[in-house]
Amino acid sequence: MYRLINPSNLQELSLRMLFQPTGEGLFQRACEADGFRGLVAAILDDPDYETSDVETRLVNRLRLADDIALMGQIDGAKLYISDRDGPQTINVATDESFIRALGRLGFVSLGPSSTEEP
Repeated sequence: MYRLINPSNLQELSLRMLFQPTGEGLFQRACEADGFRGLVAAILDDPDYETSDVETRLVNRLRLADDIALMGQIDGAKLYISDRDGPQTINVATDESFIRALGRLGFVSLGPSSTEEP
């Protein structure tokens, strides 16, 4: 479950994230979710993502990773898409690895409670 938020909202769910970067550390949107799957659903703006089967979720992460890699090329960055972590790599293996990879690459900014590695 996720919900879009603004800075004045009290935190109701366990994870918070800023997304849709505009440059210079600014982001257009913010959300909170009860898990990493909810954060991916918020980026996609698709509540059905959370109840989709594993294959559909992976295809959605791959499509989004491809879009992000294309946007990175506009800024001169070479991004890779993989099922494991690496430099300049978008890891699409799981919802959590995907969000953490986007955080390392600066495409999202995770709240303090979600930045702790497992």
